[in-house]
Amino acid sequence: MVTTHKISAELYDDSFKLIALHCGLENYAMAYHLNKSANLKLVRCEKDLDVSSATFPIYEWKDKLNDHYWTLVCNTVTVEKDSESLGLFSNEKAINTFHLVAERKEVDYFLKVEAENNAVITEAVKKINSIPKVVTAYSLDITSLKSKRNLIF
Repeated sequence: MVTTHKISAELYDDSFKLIALHCGLENYAMAYHLNKSANLKLVRCEKDLDVSSATFPIYEWKDKLNDHYWTLVCNTVTVEKDSESLGLFSNEKAINTFHLVAERKEVDYFLKVEAENNAVITEAVKKINSIPKVVTAYSLDITSLKSKRNLIF
């Protein structure tokens, strides 16, 4: 008799908090301003996150002193691809835009925080909103997201 094992959706760990960031900064500049204003130490990961034919840059910091894990990930990536068509527009490039969390296309970055204390999130949102180039930052409820599995890495 053969036994089939299935991985249930309950196995995924949803113990992280999510902060949505709206700004027009490049990813390295956003990480710099977060490090400066929110007292983080985000560093670019060697390997990017591969999801649905696109790679998303990731910055992370493991705060061993407070047992927190911070991850900054870009929500929108634009990929240029050479067009294979012949004729009048043969030298044109095709531009494709991919979103990590498709139902939140308006969000530029997500700051994923694995921490038990909600006060850490509240304080981080205050500090992030004080950055002049950030339009707004707010805590996001992850239970309402359909594509939250893209944020589990």
